[in-house]
Amino acid sequence: MQVQAARGRAAAISAVGFMALGPSIVKKVSMDEIAFVFWRLAVAALLYGILLLASGKRLSLDDIRRSTLGGLLFGANLVFFIFALRRTSAANAVVIASLQPVVLLAVAGPMFGERPSRTIYAWSVVAFGGVVLAMYGSDASGVATRQGDLLALVMMLLFSAYYVASKRARATVASANYQLALTLVALVTVVPFALVMEGGVALPESDDWLLIIAMAALPGAGHLLTNYAHGH
Repeated sequence: MQVQAARGRAAAISAVGFMALGPSIVKKVSMDEIAFVFWRLAVAALLYGILLLASGKRLSLDDIRRSTLGGLLFGANLVFFIFALRRTSAANAVVIASLQPVVLLAVAGPMFGERPSRTIYAWSVVAFGGVVLAMYGSDASGVATRQGDLLALVMMLLFSAYYVASKRARATVASANYQLALTLVALVTVVPFALVMEGGVALPESDDWLLIIAMAALPGAGHLLTNYAHGH
């Protein structure tokens, strides 16, 4: 049990490092927002599929069914993620995302029987104060806007919901299976956004592919590690 817990903590810590690269990558993207999300998910699904095949496992319809809620939330989260980062600073988005533990503290006990230490509550207060200062200091006409900060807040709430859904799904679905299944569901989820807001899914230019692959491989690895940690 202790070995499994140690593996889970190591995976969670590594995941934070990988996912922290996301805002910097998105800031360099010049293509349409939803199109970027679509192709990022498509490349990630390919990578996860290769990983699953290499492990000798197969994806079942039951895996997809159990992963549907997580995939829907993840797809919506990515849409708001790129919307927010196009309308506020990466620093503000990261600070606002740090509110996630505050939200999760409210559900950790009732849903999962967890008892967080008092230290976590103290740091949550610090995170909340940082968010208030970041949003108050936003210049409506600058890089960091209040509209972008509000989008980042919605993004954080969606990711918190995705986190909870993933924790529950991982009780019955293996991490690699879950990651591929939820990514496929998320891929389908963003298509209506692309059709309504951008008139379809544009093909990336040659320069965009490197950023798409980087986003799928690096933050994508972080999401896989997070979902691995959920099971430990």
